[in-house]
This record gives sequence, C-alpha cells and structure tokens, in this order.
Amino acid sequence: MIACANEGAHVPGRETRAWATAMPPSDLPGKETPSVRRVSMEDFRPARLQDILGQPDAIARLLRLARGVRNGSIVPPTLLLHGPPGIGKTTAVRAFAREVLSDEFENSFSELKAFDDRSPRRMAEIILNSRRPPLRGAPFRIIFFDEIETLSPESMNALRPAVEGEGGTSLYALACNDIRDVPKPLQSRCTVLEFRPVSPEGMRQILARALPRTSFRLDDLAIASIVERCHGIPREAIKLLLEEGGAA
Repeated sequence: MIACANEGAHVPGRETRAWATAMPPSDLPGKETPSVRRVSMEDFRPARLQDILGQPDAIARLLRLARGVRNGSIVPPTLLLHGPPGIGKTTAVRAFAREVLSDEFENSFSELKAFDDRSPRRMAEIILNSRRPPLRGAPFRIIFFDEIETLSPESMNALRPAVEGEGGTSLYALACNDIRDVPKPLQSRCTVLEFRPVSPEGMRQILARALPRTSFRLDDLAIASIVERCHGIPREAIKLLLEEGGAA
C-alpha cells in the first residue's frame, strides 16, 4: 500500500496553501475576478465514433465493424490506423473500444504508448496474457499499440503471430504515422484504415463544435487563420484555438 508522505504531520504554511488552492479566485480577499471555465486539450477529444469529424471513410468502416461485434457475428481482424500525428488515430481506437466493450471498457482495454516497455520479453508477456478468456461480459480484450513503427525488429517479430488471431480472445489495434515503416507481411494481416488531413470545411466543423465548450469569442478571421495554419491536423487546430481564445 502506498501511503501519503508526511501524512498527519504538521508542515508550516501547509494550511495557507491548502486554503488558497481550495477557494475559487473570486472568493479570495480583495479579489474580484469573473468566473472563467478552464478548458484543456482533453475537453475536445470525442468519446464516440459518430462524433469524430473529418474522417468519414475510416469512421464508417469502424462503425460497420462495431455493429458486427454487437450482433455477435464477428471478431474483427487486427486494426491498423495510419496517418500523421494528431490526426485522431488514438481517439478513434478508444471510441471504437468504448463502442464494442461498453461497460467493460476500463477492464478490457489496454494501451501501450511508444514510451512504455515494449521489449521482446514484455511483448511476449502481453501476448501470452492476451490468450486468456476476456473478463466478464466483454466480447474480447482490445490491446492498442501506438506508434508501432518505433518497435524494434525483434518486438515487431514477436507481435506478428499475435495479430493473426488465436481463439478470438483479444483484438489488436495498431497505429503508425507512416505506413511505409510497417512491414508488408504485418500490413497484410490487418484491416488498414487511412486517416488523412482534414479538409478546410471539415476543420471549420471541428472548430464550430469546439467553440461552444469554451468562453472564447473568436471572429471569422481568427477561425480562418486557425484553419489555414493547422494544415488539416485537428490536434494542431485545438492547440491554436486555446492559444487564440486564451489570449483574447
């Protein structure tokens, strides 16, 4: 069990810091600041497949696969999503997992990022555990490897047999920035979904949906500037929205 450091001990000044943190700025003595809703990047990440804009072909295919899972008729092949960083691949995989796992999402979805331990030994452990029956009412586990192009050749070889599917207990989802970095034999075992830069019209739709979640007031010129500078990447558009709106 991990205990809180210095629990129960008196630390000079702690009471003052806790009071200042707990009270809203408008309640501090001598302060008259308006209530402002703070937003961050995660506030704009869609949670459902149907809420993801700008990738109609890829999202339509994921929705078809999700319907097949819910109908009990399929275990999808390994998914391979490719496209530039910030385009929405991770968001789409998480939304797909919520769609098919429902209440078992927290228990049956695992995500391994590029900075996680993905050594050949660790990969072998993950693959071995993935062969166990899924938990409770989940149709299968979903194991998501992001930026698979950063895997070592040994780890990539360890992954290849797993993505062919053994018993339908786990579904692998993979993502990469450049599909040319993924070996052809691995590609051939996957349902490949391309995520392209979003069109200017699609980006305006993304920003139009994002703005009501903020207290920002941006005119048409500011929106047009964001659309031009983000180069079709939703993550970049939201970063620029926070920069422009926060300074307004």
